[in-house]
Amino acid sequence: MKVVVMSNIKGGSGKSTTAVHVSEALARRGKTLVIDLDMQADVTDFFLPGVSLEELEKKNILLLLTGQKSIGDLIFHGKSVDIIPATLTLSRLQKLTEESYFFLNQLRKGLEQVSSTYEYVVIDTPGSSRLELNIALTVANLVTIPVTPSKWAIRAVNLLLDELAATETLFSGKKDAAFIPVLFGTSQKHRDLLERLKSIEEIKTLPEIPRSESIKTKTERHQFLKKDSNPWHSFDHLADAILLILDPPMSYPLG
Repeated sequence: MKVVVMSNIKGGSGKSTTAVHVSEALARRGKTLVIDLDMQADVTDFFLPGVSLEELEKKNILLLLTGQKSIGDLIFHGKSVDIIPATLTLSRLQKLTEESYFFLNQLRKGLEQVSSTYEYVVIDTPGSSRLELNIALTVANLVTIPVTPSKWAIRAVNLLLDELAATETLFSGKKDAAFIPVLFGTSQKHRDLLERLKSIEEIKTLPEIPRSESIKTKTERHQFLKKDSNPWHSFDHLADAILLILDPPMSYPLG
C-alpha cells in the first residue's frame, strides 16, 4: 500500500480538486482509499454529496483519530474509490494538542489494518499548518504539493517543507516530495515561476494540470472528468508520474 498526501499550507492551491481527480486516476490502476483530513470537507462533498450530515457525524476520520471507532467502521464504499470523510467537527482536534503523539499513531495503526485491501491511499489535508497535516505527513510515502502561479507560492512551499522536515526527524524516515503545477498559463511570469520550482533540485516537478473550465465545472457539480478528454488525460498522465516515484522501475547492472 502506497500513501499519497496532497498538501499545501496556502489555500486556493487546487489541492482538493487535484486530490479528487488523482484518486480517480489511481483507482483505474488499483483499489484506492481516499481520506479527507481537511475540515472544509471538499473531497467529502465531492464523493458523498447525497450523504446526510447525521450519517457523516457517525462515520468520519475524527472518530478514528480519537480512538472511538476502528477504520473499517468508517469507510464509505464507492463505485470507483472508497472514502473516509471529514466534517467540521475535525476542528476539535486542534484543541487536543497535548495528545498529539497519540493522534499521530492512530492513523498509522488504522492504515496497517487495511494495508492488504488497498493499493493506494490519497489523503487531502488542510490549507494551513495544523495537526491534521502532521498526522498525514507521518504516514506519507509521497507528499505531492499542488502549486498555483501565485507570488506566495514559493514561500508557502518553503513553510510546508519545514513541516515535512520536522516530521522526518520525528519518525526517522525520508519522505519523497513532488510539485504539481496547477493553473499555470503561457505568460512569461508563469513560466518563470515554473522554472523556479523546477530549479529546486531535491524535489521533482510532476506534469502540469492546465487551467481548465471543464475541471472547475465538473468538480463543482460532483462529476468525474469525461473519459479521454484533455483534462482526463492530464490527470491520467499525472497518476503515471506519481507511480513512477512510488514504484520506480528496477534497474539491473549491465554485464
